[in-house]
Amino acid sequence: MLLEVATELFSRQGFHAVGIDDIGAAAGVTGPAVYRHFQNKDAILRDLCTSAMTELLTGARRAAGTGGPEDVLHALIEVHAGFGSRHRRLVAVYVREHRALSPMALRALRRRQRDYESIWTDALVQVRSDLGATQARGVVTAVLSLLNAAAHMPAQLDDATVQGLLSSGAAAVLLTRPADAAALGSAAG
Repeated sequence: MLLEVATELFSRQGFHAVGIDDIGAAAGVTGPAVYRHFQNKDAILRDLCTSAMTELLTGARRAAGTGGPEDVLHALIEVHAGFGSRHRRLVAVYVREHRALSPMALRALRRRQRDYESIWTDALVQVRSDLGATQARGVVTAVLSLLNAAAHMPAQLDDATVQGLLSSGAAAVLLTRPADAAALGSAAG
């Protein structure tokens, strides 16, 4: 309950604008009662970011065993798009507020992010022979930013629609080679 409340408040107001008393009041408890569960507000943010990364990394590791590299990419897309569509506010907090973590917590999170991105990059390099490792990392960075746009999707869109939009956009970026893009451009013109 406290994590859900904190996610809502952090996503709407920002981490620095929310206090422990605000979280407690929104959860129907006193601010000091929050301290029975979390050492401080930073611990709440760390728990939110860690749980998000854990779910994504666990899903990515599972996806890595789904078959060939293109199957892996599609599974990775579904993992991230599904997570983002179901947890839009958490994605907003993660993307916007993770830099407020303590240096040690931020280093640990970044290591896990690199592990996550490596799974994507390894699969992409196998599918897209036109990309070197550095270019593939750049494409993965762009795709993850696209998928994290779940945080900004209109609230009126249901989760399935958001997941579909994110998935199709990510697949287009990952799997469209320059020659394919040029052909699409000339067909549109």
